[in-house]
Amino acid sequence: MADKDYVYPEVGDALRKAREDAGMSQDQLAERSGISRITISRIEQAHINPSFRSLEALAQGMGRKLTISFDAEDKSVK
Repeated sequence: MADKDYVYPEVGDALRKAREDAGMSQDQLAERSGISRITISRIEQAHINPSFRSLEALAQGMGRKLTISFDAEDKSVK
């Protein structure tokens, strides 16, 4: 089981990439999503884990759909 205090940096990396791909600043995303710029920054810097509701709002703010994948780490595993 994962440590409850563990922060997942891959979530922040994915958010930053999606935001940059959308051509948006943190301020623009904050305005469109209703999530504060400080919170967006803290997620991107892997200081906090976002809730699913926050992720959904951020995705909508970028005009994107939130998807979740449970891909196997080893791609040869079926």
